Amino acid sequence: MRMTQPVRGMLLPLGVALMLTVTAAPASAAGTLTLTPTTGAAGTRVAVLASDCGVDANGDVEGTDVRFELPEHDNRALGHFTVTEQMRPGDYTVAVTCGFDTVSARFIVASGTGASTGGGSTASHAATALLWSGAALVLAAATGLWMLRRRDDVTAG
Repeated sequence: MRMTQPVRGMLLPLGVALMLTVTAAPASAAGTLTLTPTTGAAGTRVAVLASDCGVDANGDVEGTDVRFELPEHDNRALGHFTVTEQMRPGDYTVAVTCGFDTVSARFIVASGTGASTGGGSTASHAATALLWSGAALVLAAATGLWMLRRRDDVTAG
């Protein structure tokens, strides 16, 4: 089969464009950065997860001296940092470099002191949340039982 001149002239530019497209894709693009918790006071330990990162990564909290490493595990980079006393209340950008890519997320430093338990909030807030959750569960169960009993009384009468 014989190609016409215009078709033959298009093959080289199309081939070059395809090669550039394939080689321009990053080899180890870090997908998303997840911070747990996203808010904390001095002393709070923050877990950092960079998804789709198949290499060891490095992170920092911009505007501070806080630096941390994130070893690669199962195509994710995992690490942590602790909110220091020098970090004043406000918004901070946490940046992680994975290969040639950098991803970032926002972290809010709250006033006060973090939990000595290593959690992201003070222990009293966690206990209060647990107490209210338990009370809501008990209330929902009691309401359900009352409604079932009421239904039985209506159908029996």
